[in-house]
Amino acid sequence: MKILIAFLFSISIFAQTKALDVKIDAITTDDSNPKQRTFTISYHIENLTDSEISFFLRPNSLIANAVSSLTLFPIYKIYQNDRFTTLDGPFFERVGNEDWEKYRELTDKNSEEAQQLIQKITTEYEAQKKIILDNYRKNGGKTEDELWILRNHNLLQTKINLNPKETKSFAIKTNWNKERYFLQDDLEYYLDEKDKYQFELTLHLIKTHFRDRLSPEEFDKIEKDENFIEGIFTSNKVDLNFSN
Repeated sequence: MKILIAFLFSISIFAQTKALDVKIDAITTDDSNPKQRTFTISYHIENLTDSEISFFLRPNSLIANAVSSLTLFPIYKIYQNDRFTTLDGPFFERVGNEDWEKYRELTDKNSEEAQQLIQKITTEYEAQKKIILDNYRKNGGKTEDELWILRNHNLLQTKINLNPKETKSFAIKTNWNKERYFLQDDLEYYLDEKDKYQFELTLHLIKTHFRDRLSPEEFDKIEKDENFIEGIFTSNKVDLNFSN
């Protein structure tokens, strides 16, 4: 019986061991654009272990908890009067560079400015694509599937390494278009300015689910690497400003 109790106790202690600490340091707002409020979420990730660790993450964007299955983005939750809301929004992930974000915000997609931005984005994308494909082939890559090569490259670019006890800081910029009423499926949401709001980040780190984006050799190496971590790590809650 003593051996069994000791065994269960050791499992309990191990389960409580955290490899990472995620903390939101501040959320600042910018209202210089009258049509939208820009939020900057500053946060840091600390390696709590005595070993170097790695994980996949796109640390400078975000996605709502409602649509966060198998994501590489930090997942956010919003609490309204201390109750979690399942709203898909009001923030949305950024998937491109600044030029792409400027294009998305343009009302007239047929304007000269819009066409110039599209031309610039396309030219830069094709140049970057050629570099990625050329490097893959120079390094002995075997497949001719260009889409897979690009997805493989993009995944490997999200790998983050943290030395023992190291802390890295990140910032996420996102916009709110100041809309307050949302109809999502059959559910209605209203961001009343009088309510209390809090914001929370969760890192849902996964690795084995990305098998289709990795070569057999890459997958085998990552799967066997005990310091390439996965798990769910949740931050503190910080007040969020949805007032006028």
